[in-house]
Parts: sequence; C-alpha cells; structure tokens
Amino acid sequence: MRKFAVKAWRLLKKNWASLLVFEILYRIFFNETVTRAARAAVEFSLDRQGYSYMTEENFMEFIRHPLTIGLIVLGLLLVLLLVMFELYALLGCMEASWQKKTIGVPGMICAGILGSGRFIRRKPVGWAFVVAGALPCLLLQAMYGMVTGMKLLQISAVKVFEAFPNLAVPGAIAAVLFLLSILFSYTLPFRMMMDEPKTRVSGRVWERFGGRWNKVLLNLGKELGTYGLLQLIVLSALFLLYLLSHVLIVLYVMIAGEPQALVSSVLVYTDEAKAVLSQTAAGMGITVTVLYLYLFFADTDRGGYRARRRSKKAPSRFRKLLAGKVAAILLTVALAASESVYLIYVVRTEHPAATASAGYISVSAHRGGARKAPENTLSALEYAASSLSDFAEIDVQETKDGEVVLLHDSNLKRTTGLNANIWTVTYAELQQLDAGVRFNQSFRGEKIPTLAEAIEAVRGKLQLNIEVKYNGHNPNLVRKVVRIIEEEDFVGNCVLTSMNYKFLEQAKELNPEIRTGYTMNMTYGDLQDMDGADFFSVKHTYITERFVEKVHGLGKEVYAWTLNYQGDIQRMVDCQVDNIITDDPELVRQVILGGSGRPPGFLELLKYALK
Repeated sequence: MRKFAVKAWRLLKKNWASLLVFEILYRIFFNETVTRAARAAVEFSLDRQGYSYMTEENFMEFIRHPLTIGLIVLGLLLVLLLVMFELYALLGCMEASWQKKTIGVPGMICAGILGSGRFIRRKPVGWAFVVAGALPCLLLQAMYGMVTGMKLLQISAVKVFEAFPNLAVPGAIAAVLFLLSILFSYTLPFRMMMDEPKTRVSGRVWERFGGRWNKVLLNLGKELGTYGLLQLIVLSALFLLYLLSHVLIVLYVMIAGEPQALVSSVLVYTDEAKAVLSQTAAGMGITVTVLYLYLFFADTDRGGYRARRRSKKAPSRFRKLLAGKVAAILLTVALAASESVYLIYVVRTEHPAATASAGYISVSAHRGGARKAPENTLSALEYAASSLSDFAEIDVQETKDGEVVLLHDSNLKRTTGLNANIWTVTYAELQQLDAGVRFNQSFRGEKIPTLAEAIEAVRGKLQLNIEVKYNGHNPNLVRKVVRIIEEEDFVGNCVLTSMNYKFLEQAKELNPEIRTGYTMNMTYGDLQDMDGADFFSVKHTYITERFVEKVHGLGKEVYAWTLNYQGDIQRMVDCQVDNIITDDPELVRQVILGGSGRPPGFLELLKYALK
C-alpha cells in the first residue's frame, strides 16, 4: 500500500488541483442531470400509463410496463455515457501527469469528449457493456448515496430483496457480481485506451498477473488484497469526514444556535452535509479506483502502448487553445459560474408560495394510541383524548356479515391470537376474541369495537381520521362507512383516508362534504388533478420542504406518518406539515411547543445528527 501511495502522489502532484476542481463541478452536473432525468422519466411514464400518482398498488404494474422498461434502459445508457465521459476525463488527467504535462479542467473535458466519441466509434454497442461491467466497482462508494437519495431506487431494491425468501440469496448474488466487476475492471484501461482486440487485451492482463495459473492466482490475490485495503481506507476516510463534519455542526449549533431550536438546526445542517458528503463519496470513490486501475495499466507496458504513441501526435489548434493556462482559468471560472447561477435559479423557481397551512400543526394518535393501549380499541381512543390529541387515526374493515369494525391487519392473529382473516369471521365470533391481553394483561377482555361505537366514544372530545382499508373483500365498505358517519352526524368531525384512490372518489360522490385524504408512501406523479383528495397523508421519510410547499400551493394539506422519534418530528415541524400522526402524541406536542424538557446535550444532538 505504501508503494501504491508513493506512485499515486508522484502521478497526481502535478495536476491534483485540476482533478479536484473537475470532480467538484462534475459531481454537481452528474447529480442534477441524473436526478432530474429520472424524475422526468417517471412522471412521463405515469402520465402515459394514465396514473396520476405512483402508489404501492400500482408500483409493480408501473415498473413492468414496456414504456417504463424502455425509459429505464435509456436512463441506464445515460448513466453509462456520463460515467464513460468521467472515466476518459480522469484517464486523460492521469495520462498527462504520467507524461509530466500540465492539464487544466478544460483539457480534462476535452479528453472526456474526444475519448468517449472515439470509443463509441470503435465499439458502437460494446462500449455500454464495457462500462456496465465495471460500474459496480467504480461506483461502490456512491451506491449508498444514490439509493438513499433516489427513493425510487430504494423502493426497487426493497422489492427485489422481498422477492427472495432468504436474504442470503440476493446477498450472495450481489457479492459474486461485485467480485466479477472488480476482475473485469482490471481490463478497463486497456480496453478504453488501446486499439486492440479483446483477446490481446486479455493476454496483456494475463501476462501482467504472471502468465501461469499458479502465478496468476497468487498475484491476483495480492492485487485484490491491495484493492480491498484501498477501498477500506477510502471508506474509513469518508466515515471520519462524515463524523467530523457532524461533530462540528453540533458544536456550532450549541455555540451559536437558539436553545429552543437546537435539534431543528442540527437536522437542517446535517441534511445539507449528507447531500454534500454523498457526492464527495462518489467523487473520491471513482477517482481512487481509476487511479488504482491506471497505475496497474501503466506498470504493464512501461510506456510502449499505442495510446501513448497517439498522445504524442501534434495537438490540434483547438486542443492547444484548451491547454493554455489563461483559457483554462477562464473556462473553469465560466463553468463554475454557470453552475452557480443554475443552482440559484433552481432554488428560486422550485419553491412555490405556501398558502394552505395556517401555522397550526394538529396531532393524530396512531391507531387510536397504540403505544399506551391496544391499537384500534376504545381504551386507545380514551388515551388519545386524554393526551389532548386533535385526531385519533383508526383503521376500518368489514366482517363476514357486513359489520364495520376497527382493525388494521387483514388477519386477526397479531392482535387477538386467532389466525383468521376478518372477512371470514362474523361480528358475533369477533366479540368472543380478546383484543387487549396480547398488549398487556391489564387490558384483558378488551373487544374490537365497531365504527359507530368509536364515534360515540370520542364525540365532543376529538376528531377521527378513518382509514378505509382495502383487502379485496370489501367492495361496499366505503358506502357503509359514509352511511355510518352520516347517521352519527359526524361529517364535520372526521376525515376519511385510504391508499385506494377509488375509495376516496366513491366517498366524494356519496357525500362531497366529507374531507378525504390520499394515503401514500411515495411522492412521484402529478398531484394537481387529484380532486378526490383534500389532503395527502404521506410516509414521513418521503416528505421534503419542497413537497409540502407544492401541496400547499394547491391549497391542500400534508399529514405525516408515523413519527415517534424527536428528530423526525422536528424535521416535519420544520417542513411545516399540517398534521403529525404518531404513537406518542405527548412527545409530538412537546416538540411542537418547543417544550420537550431540558435542552439536549452534545451526545443527544450528535445522535440526531447521525441518525
């Protein structure tokens, strides 16, 4: 590793500044291009498929649609093209350094454009497979940031893993693919910088490893060990940078922040820091990996390969101009200025005026008050009222004989111990079950109440958020729920929510006065035409300030679910959501009022920052 470090420093010391500036500018460009292209593609496909919004119900149909598959392929080609450009720019910088020449950012851009164009002409189809083969190896450090930063990738990854009964299977497949990618990557510089057949490239790499099986295996093991140690060092450096940045943020907030807004300030600053660190990880990861592969390549032929002979040809007037120091400085400044202007434009244009929120954040007790009492029971509703919640969020389903009762799961086993689906059990049979003893012995004998009983229990105390569950066996559930609400004269004291948008449309047709909310766990699509929803109830991990502003701009509200952690609650308060659904209404109320006890100390704030 020491030998590698010495070689790397000798190679980069002449052009390290150009390399740094290029990576900073290119990370911004890459992230904006890929993120915006992905969102535009999703919204375009949703529109063409006739979906207003992506939900858990239509996700698999959306992904399997030929248009979506085609757009995914185009998106992958875009990523591969951008990565290939970056590879040639980095290789151009290293090639110039090897020849002890100075190269500026414009020269690296030129190397990226010319190299990519030449490679595509040589391999009109094969270029994509070459870059794709090395992609897992090149983007190892960037993977986490990409998946967590793009929720669609995160959801897709979860769906893939859920398809396997044992997580060891996809884990093993991923490990094998990653190892193959590393092995393939050793040939990458040869393929990209030399006009030679694949067999000749393979022969060079084979000879570099010793030429015989015993030597190849021994040298390959050493190289993989060096590569693994190098990646571990990079990851360790990134982790230390991550930890240091968050410690400094916490210290700064404790010194300069307002006592009542310490958690809020930490969350705001660390969100920004994580976005920057994600791009830093991507830049460091690909640069160090390409540097390692280039040195492996350069040591193979000691300067006698065709690419180096080509590089000694007289440069064109255009390339001479780009190599000039004055032109390099001016073009670099122009690139930085243009990206800065673009980012300012994005910030200003993508934050519409918020109009819906009146500043008051209401609190909903999740499933009635599931932390302090058995969920969806009268005891839970009693706790919700005593905790001064504004709403009790409950779930309703239908028994075999058509009674509307409070129940979240389709199956009764988790809450009552009976392994049976609700649509197979009559109301009389349901009354024989104990819905409290599995929560705590003190609630022995608690029954599953009907919706009418729940309404009577909370009348004059709090409002109800009634989520209508879809299980494929309750086509008339909405009609029955609306009738019960009307008969109990509770229209003005409840809202009706569902993950099934058709249920909301049915409710609006039956009684337009009932306020409806669309429950979502994704935020892709066009909200503007969703007239069946008066507000949107969204999983808190998908809520951003921009999303809330967008919804408020439509004159509608945002309900966030389910929040039980002070840091998450504070983030939703900062985003100015209209309602927070929680198992701990008292904690939420304390955070909203800024009275959550003593000011948090250093370790507590650091815990929020690192979460």
